[in-house]
Amino acid sequence: MTPARRYRAFISYSHADEPAARWLQRALEGYRPPATLRASRPELPARLYPVFRDRDELASAHDLSDSIRHAMDDSDALVVVCSPASAGSRWVNEEIRHFRRSGRGHRIFCYLVAGQPDPGSADCAFPPALLRDDDGTPLHEPLAADATATGDGQRNAMLKIAAGLLDVGVDELKRRDAQRQARFWASIAALSLVVAAVTVGLAVYAFKSRQESELRRLQAEALVGFMLGDLRQKLEPIGRLELLDSVGDEVMGYFGTLGERGTPGEMLSRAVAFKQVGDVRFNQGKLEAALESFEQALAQARQLHESEPGNNDYLFELGQAEFWVGYVAWERGQLDKAEAAMHNYLRHSLVLHHREPGDADYELELSYAYSNLGSLARARGDAKTALAYFGLCREITEQALAQSPDDPGLTIALAETWSWIGSTRIDDGDLAGGGDGFAEVTRLLQPLHERGDNVHASDLLGRNLIFQANAELELGRVAAATGHIQRGVEMYARLTALDPQNASWSRSDHRARLTQLGIIAPARWTPAQAADLQALLEGLETLAAQDPSNAWAVVDLAHGLRLRALRALATGDTAGALAAAGQAHRRMSDLVTATDYSAQWLAQLARAAEVLGTAQAAAGDPAAAHATWADAAALLDRQPQGTFEFHPVRKLLAINLGQSGRLVALQEVLDQAGYRDPRMEPAYTLTGAFTPDEKTTGGPAHATF
Repeated sequence: MTPARRYRAFISYSHADEPAARWLQRALEGYRPPATLRASRPELPARLYPVFRDRDELASAHDLSDSIRHAMDDSDALVVVCSPASAGSRWVNEEIRHFRRSGRGHRIFCYLVAGQPDPGSADCAFPPALLRDDDGTPLHEPLAADATATGDGQRNAMLKIAAGLLDVGVDELKRRDAQRQARFWASIAALSLVVAAVTVGLAVYAFKSRQESELRRLQAEALVGFMLGDLRQKLEPIGRLELLDSVGDEVMGYFGTLGERGTPGEMLSRAVAFKQVGDVRFNQGKLEAALESFEQALAQARQLHESEPGNNDYLFELGQAEFWVGYVAWERGQLDKAEAAMHNYLRHSLVLHHREPGDADYELELSYAYSNLGSLARARGDAKTALAYFGLCREITEQALAQSPDDPGLTIALAETWSWIGSTRIDDGDLAGGGDGFAEVTRLLQPLHERGDNVHASDLLGRNLIFQANAELELGRVAAATGHIQRGVEMYARLTALDPQNASWSRSDHRARLTQLGIIAPARWTPAQAADLQALLEGLETLAAQDPSNAWAVVDLAHGLRLRALRALATGDTAGALAAAGQAHRRMSDLVTATDYSAQWLAQLARAAEVLGTAQAAAGDPAAAHATWADAAALLDRQPQGTFEFHPVRKLLAINLGQSGRLVALQEVLDQAGYRDPRMEPAYTLTGAFTPDEKTTGGPAHATF
């Protein structure tokens, strides 16, 4: 796109908004469209330069000067800086009318810096000329790039204007811009890795040869600090932490040679470095390697704390190490070990809070400790205790966010708490309340995601979209669920393109696509959708093989195998259904046997058993089917604390086992909660059709999701 006119844009603004207009002019003129975008669109300019802004001569004029008119006529677009001041400006309105008379009303873009976009508001930001034409006829309400702190933010609003000027999609431009930033920091990281490898290598060599230079050692540790500190902070928001992985082994080896050498301050720095190396490995799904790093950090921090119990820095780092050791145990399904570590973390956080009651960081650590114990209580099926812990966490985080409303870290922390609240409410049978919790997560995270520079927020929002889709399905709202999961799939496609090595993102990507497939009954899948499942299963097998100790990877794989069994049943492939359902059941059974299983995993095991029994019945072995169903029902019935997720699968088992009295009681519980999930209705699975008004009260359950 190469306009014949001299200026890329003319900025119209009031004198009161001159700082905002000046910033926008410089930002647009300095912006270079990403090279990858220009490669696919050769007509795009290399720069959005020049942009016209000079209006000083209008201060005492009676009408628009010829120079201003000529500049507007020679501009490809008009950008209006919108605010209550510009809405009342005679000159801004005149410039809008003049530009529209040229027949280019579609090339007027709004950049909102103050006020409200509502035309009926007392502080409406839109000049009247944007709302009505010269004859007074109402125009469509304009869309604005909102540069305010509660809107898109300054940079994202500028990108929206740039996308309009370039005539490209906003999402495409933001995605390619984020990729460009990722490549920039990747190049910085690559250079730093080379320097780090050389410097750390020299330090190790010097030590082993008993000619260690203190300066060289300190330089090496300072560089490690940069790699795992400042550089890490730059790489984390753009999703490129895997670039630090190659230095992890060097760091671990180097510090291993030092043993207990160094001052307490240096030992503290090593504890932090061990923890950060573990964090990188954890994100890659390398739990065993991550645990090695975290345990080194724990040993170092514990030694420091024992040498000086009153030192808050040592105690803080000890709490961090306890948390990470507990988090690895949680991911592996080792709930007893996780709970012990998380109680240690809470104890250390309480001591710090009592020592420094006004310290905001220590208060946040206390909120995180409460949240972790809430997560463990939920895993054990104790929703009431979990909600109490999450309530304590929410109270602290909300107070902190009220003091620092622009802190993205606090916003993310509050969103995570609401996510746990939403899931736990559903466990407790409050389906509508769970959906409200997930809606609050979206409200908090959507602005951060739209800024395009915080992949952590995007990841959490993507996970929340999966939760929202499932919550809507449980209420029978298939259309709403379909919309949520489509957004989630698109979001993880972008994230995994940024960092293919991020195991957590990859698992969420597979989970989102499995959920999307599962909305459609297997009997109605196209050959392409069946092929999609096969590709997903291959990816899930790879993820599970990368670290067999990661319990969640096993749960996702069992989900995919269950879908394969359902598809096989729908197409008459009884042998295939038996094989897939048997694998799913065996995977979940082994997981439950080998871990301090969570209530949610028991429900997944029971669902696998229900499908396996259906496959056995289809293969002509009703005795085996009855035994499989009866074992699953007994497993759920003997749990002292369960989750609402037990009820739908227990209902299907009651249908299969002919337990009419139990079926009526279960249906009453599900109806009271408003549960209408089509994936758990036999009629839906068999016919591929479902309306929210249908209720199943009997008949063979057969294959279910």
